Amino acid sequence: MKDKMTFKRFIGGAASAALLVAASTFSASAEERITRLADLDPDYEFYPLPPGEGVEDTYFACVACHSLRTVTNGGYSRRVWDELLDWMVEDQGMPELDPEEREIILEYLATYIGEDWEG
Repeated sequence: MKDKMTFKRFIGGAASAALLVAASTFSASAEERITRLADLDPDYEFYPLPPGEGVEDTYFACVACHSLRTVTNGGYSRRVWDELLDWMVEDQGMPELDPEEREIILEYLATYIGEDWEG
């Protein structure tokens, strides 16, 4: 009986340790996301956009019409970025993006230049 209890404690401890490692890995990834322009390497190929999934699509879609500093001066919610994309298409002559590309760009902007962005 004592061996079973020791084994259960060992398994429980191992499971707890695995969860802690997974949680700390997730937290570290979230902390590694750049939220301030000052923390971005000026030699980064898509500067001043922070690295992240969708950065290349966003870079080329935005730089075609305006400075990327226009983008990094933001820091908006997904809803506001969505409205800005609509405004650029409807009032500023931006070519309409295909739905998949728009989603990639919108997700990038909301995630990496979202409300916590300190451009």
